[in-house]
Amino acid sequence: MTDIHRQASMFEANIEEDKNTADELEKLRAEIRRHDQLYYVEAAPEISDREYDALFRRLLDLEHENPSFITPDSPTQRVGGEPLKEFRSVNHEIPMLSLANTYSEDEIRNFQRRVTDGLDRIAPNYSAELKYDGVAISLRYTDCILTLGTTRGDGEKGDDITQNIRTVYSVPLRVKPIEIKGAILKNFEVRGEIYMLKEDFLTINREREENGEKLFANPRNLTAGTLKLQDPKEVAKRPLKITCYYLYSEDVKLELHSENIRLLQKMGFPVGNLRICNTLDDILDYIYYWRERRESLPFFIDGVVLKVDSLRQQDELGMIARSPRWAIAYKYEAAKAQTLLREITLQVGRTGVVTPVAELQPVFLAGSTISRATLHNADYIAELDIRPGDTVVVEKGGDVIPKVSGYVAELRPADSQPYVFPIECPCHLHNKLHRPEGEANYYCDHAQCPWQIRRKITHFASRNAMNIEGLGEKIVDRLTDLGILRTIADVYDLHNRADELAALDRWGKKSVENLLKAIEKSKKQSFARVLFALGIRFVGEGAAKILSKKFVSIDSIAEATAEQLMSVEDIGERTAASIAAFFAEQDEREVIERLKTAGLNFNRDIGEENNLSPILEGKIFVLTGELPNMTRKEASDIIEAYGGKVSGSVSKKTTFVLAGENAGSKLEKARGLGVAIINEDDFRNMVK
Repeated sequence: MTDIHRQASMFEANIEEDKNTADELEKLRAEIRRHDQLYYVEAAPEISDREYDALFRRLLDLEHENPSFITPDSPTQRVGGEPLKEFRSVNHEIPMLSLANTYSEDEIRNFQRRVTDGLDRIAPNYSAELKYDGVAISLRYTDCILTLGTTRGDGEKGDDITQNIRTVYSVPLRVKPIEIKGAILKNFEVRGEIYMLKEDFLTINREREENGEKLFANPRNLTAGTLKLQDPKEVAKRPLKITCYYLYSEDVKLELHSENIRLLQKMGFPVGNLRICNTLDDILDYIYYWRERRESLPFFIDGVVLKVDSLRQQDELGMIARSPRWAIAYKYEAAKAQTLLREITLQVGRTGVVTPVAELQPVFLAGSTISRATLHNADYIAELDIRPGDTVVVEKGGDVIPKVSGYVAELRPADSQPYVFPIECPCHLHNKLHRPEGEANYYCDHAQCPWQIRRKITHFASRNAMNIEGLGEKIVDRLTDLGILRTIADVYDLHNRADELAALDRWGKKSVENLLKAIEKSKKQSFARVLFALGIRFVGEGAAKILSKKFVSIDSIAEATAEQLMSVEDIGERTAASIAAFFAEQDEREVIERLKTAGLNFNRDIGEENNLSPILEGKIFVLTGELPNMTRKEASDIIEAYGGKVSGSVSKKTTFVLAGENAGSKLEKARGLGVAIINEDDFRNMVK
């Protein structure tokens, strides 16, 4: 064979190898996109997390070996961008109009009349949709690939947040082209609302409260702030979702809004609830229906959007000022109540942060009785000028957490005086509170502050940490007041004080035996749980699990430098510094040595890395009501350990509803959809 022939043969072989690689890459990407759609949009996964991770790892490896083959729509590029210094401004090709809002049913009647008059007395059909309480965004697709994501901005132009939008897994990076009446839909714009589930919001706020950080006011504000973060990797840590409500393209002739929603769903975009309304009664029925049920939704809505369904009729009606004539938003009133602010008390968290709390005369609001509400910090109180003795307004509308939003001026007592934030900690150790420069919170840093000791021990014994049944907040308060508990390590010395405990008022031998059994049982908790239970600032359940997988023991974590800790994925500079500072404290290390002696698990068990048999793989569970012998958290952990998934809402994709006592609307919905309903005994038999 001549050199020319040899070179030609090698060239052909390289071309064939490249083709094979490209084919495998495309197949992997398509498969991963399909599983993303099943998991994030349809809530009906077909494979386990481990199988998905293996597919993703293979794609990463292939792209690393062949960087020239990486495409912008690859699933690996969701969090690939570097932090931005600023967002560039982008003009909207079609203005993102704001809707006229109303809280009045009469105005809905007037809207319907104006629309009918504008269409020469032809009564149109309307689409009615839920108004998600989130952040409006625009997505542009070119040749079926996401090329631009922008905020609404002022309606004429918004900020380019494409890198951040890519991190939202329910946003397709690439869609399949669809044929409509002989034309191919490949270039189009989609608009939607980015939002966050209530439970995800509560989880984030719980972690921030544990770490002494300022709480987010509501999911909408948290979502808006997240989308404007300049580091996509930080955005990716927040569980954002999208629902889509608009489709426009010059490629094809689109005729009905409701058909567009079905097209979006067919292309893989999440969409919300939609009903076609022919009459005013239909519209009002839809409004009433969701007004009564909005609290049961796993996300927040603040109303209902009504649109003329025909796009031709929308064009005929046009717009006025900056709002369309063919649409209106009916907004629900925020749930409010007035009640007496009896006093403002202070509570101290386990990290020393001091939080003012409104002690209220109990008032029923939006399904629950409210007797306390956070006042956040001294600045919040001063800004609203809230004072003890005021009749205050309490809200629970777009906020998960009840808040005091103001006071009734005409009911303020004549001798009222402005509230002055205390200078000493309520722990009565005469420790001066201090406010670090640039922070909104005051802190108590006294090592013997009983408030912090109580909260640390309560956290240590809590359900998601060491899960010591019988060592709740009231018992911890009592035992710390008596000096029996001074550190978390003292918990494991209680067996030496059994007689002393049994002699306490309202205690007895049986109560003490049960508590000591629960303490002994807690020694079997995993390394990850023990790490979380220690109460290291900024180390929540997620970070504890990550650390327990990356380090073989507590000693290896203690010996790691801040730089080594930061090299662990999802462990940032602040968390690394906090861990290093924790293990630099001699008192903390002495407590850990005592816990080691007590027999707690401070080493990674190799068995922890092996998943249990995935017998619940592909099964979606919804939990409702109170289970007889386990908490919902415990049931959820078991489901996930065996490969299943827990969802917050019932749908046709739900496999089982695990129902206990006092089950609510989820049980009714499951019966209506024909979803299998099981009790705790059925569930235990599944996972024997």
